[in-house]
Amino acid sequence: MTAVHSASIRPLQSLQLKPRQIIPDEPGHLWRIQKGVVRTCTWDEEGDLVTLGIWGVGDCIGNRFTTMTPFQMESLCEVEVQAIPVSSQDLGSVLRSHIHHMETLFSMNSYKLAPQRLLFFLHWLGHRFGRQVEQGQLLDLGLTHQLIAEITGINRITATRILKDLEREGKIRQLPKQRIVLPNSNR
Repeated sequence: MTAVHSASIRPLQSLQLKPRQIIPDEPGHLWRIQKGVVRTCTWDEEGDLVTLGIWGVGDCIGNRFTTMTPFQMESLCEVEVQAIPVSSQDLGSVLRSHIHHMETLFSMNSYKLAPQRLLFFLHWLGHRFGRQVEQGQLLDLGLTHQLIAEITGINRITATRILKDLEREGKIRQLPKQRIVLPNSNR
């Protein structure tokens, strides 16, 4: 979780978003995620979406952390965010948290084989956003095969095939409503 001094927090605006809605820029402020998961993204020269980060409860996000243009903040599931002012002393703490999470996500690219990359990504999500259930780590983020493909840098057809293979191998279990369980035995 990202630390922001409670004395500097004065709620300004709170938004509740449905999956795939865009969080507007709030000049001079950041958005603190109160509920849900958000991805930050841009587009490359060919117009393909590039995920810059994935953020959860307690994280602060905003365009103050990027030089990317365009830059977008998108809800991955039901999300609640709150606009907060942040002092320069708070920014250091928030930046360290951002760098840590982005480095971990970026390390996913070290896996050259798509199945390894996709499985690394799912385990990273499980560690960061999963909920422990009897069968293992539950990912209840509304992860479509298209979204998984975009984030991992593979095409949707390949992502679907790999997810089926991983399920057949017992490394994941796909549930209705785009939920995935990472079994305890594979952790």
